Amino acid sequence: MKIGELSAQSGVPASTIRYYEKIGILPQAARVGGQRRYPSDAIHRLAVLKLAQYCGFSLAEMRQLLYGFRPAVPPSQRWQQLARKKETELDVEMSRISEMKHMLGRVSGCPCPDLAECGRRAAEVVFTRRAASRRISKKSVPRMAVGQSAYFGSFLARS
Repeated sequence: MKIGELSAQSGVPASTIRYYEKIGILPQAARVGGQRRYPSDAIHRLAVLKLAQYCGFSLAEMRQLLYGFRPAVPPSQRWQQLARKKETELDVEMSRISEMKHMLGRVSGCPCPDLAECGRRAAEVVFTRRAASRRISKKSVPRMAVGQSAYFGSFLARS
């Protein structure tokens, strides 16, 4: 089938199909009169790629799904192995998003009269979080002026 037919049947743009070929996710199509010709099962391979994309797989992970296992490894085992890894990545990302959402809730009630004050308050949280994540001692965290720390802490605690 021609690329236009494959695109129409699969819902994958022709430019994406060509790109997948270029980067080696799809095998090179045979050429007849300079036009790409795909076997009938190409639509099934594109369906697998669309499913992988929907699951959040990167192009490298899609390539691994198709070509990164011994030929005898069944698709179910491929999916299971890659899904476990992706679930772990998603758990980390969901935790990060949850923290971002929590912080957005806190900063949406910002009482700062100007950006300088906001920056002074934010510095304590940003530097403290960075220090905690790197397990740096509090001695290396920049200190705020007396009173600012308590004010900012109460500001953040309001959520």
